Amino acid sequence: MTTSSLLSTSASTTNLAANPLINQSASTSGTDATAALNYNFSEFLTLFTTQLKNQDPSNPMDTTQMTNQLAMFSQVEQQAGTNSRLDKLIAAQPTAGLASGVSYIGRTIEAAGDNISLSGGVAQIAYDMPETASGVRIDILNSAGSLVNTMAGVGTTGIQRTTWNGQDSSGNALTDGTYTVSITATNNGIDSTSIIPVPRTTGTVTGVESSSTGTVLNLGNNQVNLTDVLAVRS
Repeated sequence: MTTSSLLSTSASTTNLAANPLINQSASTSGTDATAALNYNFSEFLTLFTTQLKNQDPSNPMDTTQMTNQLAMFSQVEQQAGTNSRLDKLIAAQPTAGLASGVSYIGRTIEAAGDNISLSGGVAQIAYDMPETASGVRIDILNSAGSLVNTMAGVGTTGIQRTTWNGQDSSGNALTDGTYTVSITATNNGIDSTSIIPVPRTTGTVTGVESSSTGTVLNLGNNQVNLTDVLAVRS
């Protein structure tokens, strides 16, 4: 590369790709970009100094071109520094999520969803009533989607919570595991189509891990994303 080609950018040029050295640095991100930029800037200064020493006194170099080159290098340096900091933040996210999730272990949480965890013959049920209904029917289904029991709930507006004893409709104890709840508002014994209760996934956090979708909390055999947690209780 010649000195003249390095400093050929005109005063009106604003595109970073006009300088081959700058373009080389801009195409890389993070720490590699910063290292490449430092090398290119050193080479630029060497070439620029050489040109100053050997310029024709009757036709001196245009200082505006030099200013443009320096400004371009400054812009790329800022971009490379920003990319480097973003890379560090992204790399730290899984560890930060795990550290945050550890505090949930042993706590009962409520999250977006309709799963409940039966453990030791007890399961917590929670749902949000958008408005008051005269009654609520809670249907509990097993992993095969079969109805195993039906309970009556509270129809008052707001978050409602109750407990299931882990028994089917005949009073037989069911095995621990993950079950699904379906919450239906009723008015005078008739299913309401205008009031739609919102069920919540509930369970006690037994562990935390990192996955492709982010940090997840283990609720026995069930999992919920940390970002889906709506409430935490002891």
